Amino acid sequence: MSLANGLEGLGLLGLFLASFLGHFTIVMKDVFFLPLLLYMSQFWNPLTLGLVGGFGGGLGQLSIYLIGRGVGKFTLNDENRTKIPGWVKKLGLLSVLLSSPLPDAPVLLLLGSAHFPVSAVLALEIVGKTILYTTVAIAGGVLYSNLAAIVPAPWDSALITLFSLWFSFIVT
Repeated sequence: MSLANGLEGLGLLGLFLASFLGHFTIVMKDVFFLPLLLYMSQFWNPLTLGLVGGFGGGLGQLSIYLIGRGVGKFTLNDENRTKIPGWVKKLGLLSVLLSSPLPDAPVLLLLGSAHFPVSAVLALEIVGKTILYTTVAIAGGVLYSNLAAIVPAPWDSALITLFSLWFSFIVT
């Protein structure tokens, strides 16, 4: 049994774990999560999928924030202090919400090193990921149902996996 099949068998818990582990490890961000989300979009409400994926992804992204927090502890004086870009200073915590659909690791590292409040960063990260994954689930449901009508069973999953990897590569 592969990890993907095991996560699929767990239903929403599997989706949460795929999202959490993917965002926590940074490297495997969308390898298991996006194909699973797209597949489950034919069975579940997109908002439910978005909430589960957003909550898992937001908690997983907390690891990046905490790394930034640790880096911020090593700044001994003002000249070594992390330089925060002007748009992050101007937008503050709103920068978390705006960068959530994009690769947001650099913003989370900066906010962690600047000691922004962890609860606010986590809440905005969950909201941003929920909006993103709800939108992806809606689009995925339409894509998967149309593709399943055209392409036979094993190939539809392979095409969706390739598409999600391509999309992740392009966005990153």
